[in-house]
Amino acid sequence: MLVLAVLIPVAVVGLVIWIIVGMKQRGVEPFTLASATALYAHLMIIVSATAALIGGVLLVKVLAGFINISYSYSGFFSGGSSGAVCPAGVPANLCNPAPPQADFTPQRTQDLVLGLTLIIVGVAAAFAHRALARALRTTPGGRPLWVERGAAIAFTTLYGFGALFGLIAGASALISYFVVPGSPNQGFSTGFSTTSGGQPFGDLVGAAIVFIPAWVVVSLSLRRTLRSGALLPPPAAGPMMS
Repeated sequence: MLVLAVLIPVAVVGLVIWIIVGMKQRGVEPFTLASATALYAHLMIIVSATAALIGGVLLVKVLAGFINISYSYSGFFSGGSSGAVCPAGVPANLCNPAPPQADFTPQRTQDLVLGLTLIIVGVAAAFAHRALARALRTTPGGRPLWVERGAAIAFTTLYGFGALFGLIAGASALISYFVVPGSPNQGFSTGFSTTSGGQPFGDLVGAAIVFIPAWVVVSLSLRRTLRSGALLPPPAAGPMMS
């Protein structure tokens, strides 16, 4: 998926910056085993939630494919010659047989299964690691501000890139598909050719539909986190990790 090609580099760069900032905070906040576990828990929450959103993108792609298979899957007819002249007395359907149609049902079913799996596993893993992060809050060093605020910023940045990419790429692909003239035999869903151009847009539009609301939610969460930061008690002292 194209959205993964955008999110993975952003996530890697963000993780490196997050770790560098955390190392600089070691002299300000105690870095205990609980702190390292909290970092792990918040990182896994981001990964799990993102996996669930990717599953949502696949479901939107599949839904668009049920409306019209060419919205989400591409291919070309092969074989058959539509320009041959039929001899006298030969039926036209024998002289110019219809070109075979591509069958995308297995691929669509695979996307459906993968999407549902990502949502179920991603949501379950996110809630499990969220419970772990909450349990660590009562332990010394188990609630470092740089981890909690860093997670909120990471969510907002990552989903912001996903939303922006989905909006731009999805709108461009959608307009190109219906507006830019294309060659015949690009549509497969109804058994006849179409003159619409462009590549399938189901996954790109799905990225916009899924990541824009997620971006709004995490942005509001980041705002609440920054506001409540002043009310948090000072970090509890604990043994430093060597």
